[in-house]
Amino acid sequence: MSVGDWFSAFCDNIRISSDDVSTIRARYYQITKRINLDYYGTSSDTAHSLYIGSYGRHTEIYTSDIDMLMQLPYATYEKFNKYSGNGQSALLQEVKKVLAKTYSVTNLKGDGQIISLPFQDGINIEVLPTFINKDGSYTYPNSNNGGSWKTTDPKA
Repeated sequence: MSVGDWFSAFCDNIRISSDDVSTIRARYYQITKRINLDYYGTSSDTAHSLYIGSYGRHTEIYTSDIDMLMQLPYATYEKFNKYSGNGQSALLQEVKKVLAKTYSVTNLKGDGQIISLPFQDGINIEVLPTFINKDGSYTYPNSNNGGSWKTTDPKA
């Protein structure tokens, strides 16, 4: 085997399998649908969500988690921004409770900036709740150190 063949085999071994891609896609749609039902009153499994991180850039490897952005209504931001102490943490806990309606047996965690859904098969999906800004960037919660709002532009 040549070095090129070895490297190609190595790359194939660290990539996510096509079966896992199907599982990831099904879970992504299910998570999107659950959040859209609770926050928008629609059963859309594609609206308001976006793959981000290495999976969204198509640079993922098998051991990485799957990051997804969920855009929530601006009224939700206004509600949690009014909290006198760490509304960001309260937001994460609310979204965690919404996801628990569908994933009641998954050990959900809401911490830092995301809600983590670790599945038994080793796939870990991390949901970043966000709010769209006028410039197309997103505001997201950071529950660390008393809470703050951060901005990201994953499409850029």
